[in-house]
Amino acid sequence: MAAIGVHLGCTSACVAVYKDGRAGVVANDAGDRVTPAVVAYSANEEIVGLAAKQNRIRNISNTVMKVKQILGRSQKFGPWTWLLSNYP
Repeated sequence: MAAIGVHLGCTSACVAVYKDGRAGVVANDAGDRVTPAVVAYSANEEIVGLAAKQNRIRNISNTVMKVKQILGRSQKFGPWTWLLSNYP
């Protein structure tokens, strides 16, 4: 029997597989076992993970990050007000 576990953290995500009595964390295309939870959009593509995180300064208006921190919060000032005011 095999099982898959997904961790969706505030700043990162990872996937683990349990099979044949052994567990292992799956590496992403860059070989890292943890992927930054960042998505960026451009005119013709979606960029995820480390590439999106490294490019966020040049493409801040089209970059989504820290989504878990705003889920369930009051939206009286708009969905991005809290996020942008707390950007590091």
